Amino acid sequence: MTHCLRSDYCLVLMDGWQHKAAFVIQFRRETNIEAGRFEGKVEHIASYKAARFHSLDELIAFIATMLTEVSNTEREL
Repeated sequence: MTHCLRSDYCLVLMDGWQHKAAFVIQFRRETNIEAGRFEGKVEHIASYKAARFHSLDELIAFIATMLTEVSNTEREL
């Protein structure tokens, strides 16, 4: 059985991959997918690290960096 403190907060899930690999992505008005323009901010939920991005490559690079850090941390445990 999974014990949750509230229906929207569960300690078991907060320690799992679902939380460690979660991101919030906010796109700015300047984003134009057809033109290949991506503008916004991305935040890694588990670490609270955030970055602004000005291209899809920058967004993916931030996500890749954070997932690599998470994987490396799990291997150390």
